[in-house]
Amino acid sequence: MRKGKISLGIATALLSTLILSGCQDKTATVDSADTPSEVQADTQTEPQEQESAPEEEQAYTVTFYDTDGTTVLSEETVQGGDTATEYTPEKEDQIFMGWFATPTLAHEFDFTQAITQDTDVFAGFMENIEDTRTFAILGSGTSPLMAASNWGKTINEEHYMTKAEGENIYTITVDLCEGDEFQFAIDSSWSNQRGGGYMLNTDLDGTDYFVVSGGLSESSQKSNIKCVKEGNYTFTLKTYPGADVYDTGNSYYTEDTKENYNSNPYDTIEWTYNGEASVELSDAEVTYFIKGAVITGWEDKYDTQYGLVEKDGIHTLTIDLEEGDEFLLTSLITVDGNSSVGNEYVRYSNISDETSLSYVDGSENYNMIAKKAGTYTFNYDPATQELKVDFTE
Repeated sequence: MRKGKISLGIATALLSTLILSGCQDKTATVDSADTPSEVQADTQTEPQEQESAPEEEQAYTVTFYDTDGTTVLSEETVQGGDTATEYTPEKEDQIFMGWFATPTLAHEFDFTQAITQDTDVFAGFMENIEDTRTFAILGSGTSPLMAASNWGKTINEEHYMTKAEGENIYTITVDLCEGDEFQFAIDSSWSNQRGGGYMLNTDLDGTDYFVVSGGLSESSQKSNIKCVKEGNYTFTLKTYPGADVYDTGNSYYTEDTKENYNSNPYDTIEWTYNGEASVELSDAEVTYFIKGAVITGWEDKYDTQYGLVEKDGIHTLTIDLEEGDEFLLTSLITVDGNSSVGNEYVRYSNISDETSLSYVDGSENYNMIAKKAGTYTFNYDPATQELKVDFTE
């Protein structure tokens, strides 16, 4: 009997424990539904998309090749949008001329351009050859040096440039007058011409000191350099004879005259303005002469019958011309007894009044053409550069 009571007590206790345990689970469930607002917010927050890691910037390879286009000199890894780093490679007995965008070295590589793909860059080298030539300044104008030169017909000691020891650098310091025109060459035949196209600049701080003027060639390399500001100048000619080229395709090219068709893609002319002329420049006398297809056979003839006579600043010539004769007025400059062909030409473009225009036509190169055979009178004013024409049959 005692044993039965104990068993019944144990069973009752176990049943109570189970009931309490069930109540506790229910209470936990209710508490979960009735949590404070801050806890509830955590349980109701919608899951957010996982933030993706930033994409790694694309890197590109810049390959620097030798002149042969196959030998790799170096490589550089460049982040997209950045620029490549320029440097100067060295080769024995070679001169580095720069980096180029094509293996043919057609144009220079732009190191300011952003890299957006794998890129090849090509080095330009040339053989380091000593220049044994002697360059001189040749031209015409009102300065003593240019007047004496007479477009290179005369080359005196003062016309020659000085070559630096062991370098292909030539210099000369000269006084120039406004209107002087010149180039550099090695002889009076204008071999190895270096003209306006070789100038690195023609102005300084917004002021023009030179302009690239006309020449006998379509190439600006052989155009005249015209001084527009009087003063004393030092010119520096840098040459790279290893890169000289010859225009063998020119119809006038021969082995005997090849140096007249010589040019160079790397030669340069630099200048420094030293201030006013080092000596007082003499006044130049400028006279004018007619020159034409029929009247002079396109020769310069400085006889009085072809010259204009000056009076009160106006230069006058009366002369007979044939119908259709093409002509112009040229100038002759005399300084300190030295006379040279001037660089001033008076053409159809110097005529503006209708009466004068009724007597002459203009050619493609702005020469004048006589409309009728007869006597022509020309009056030219250098101050205004105005030409007037009169005609009688």
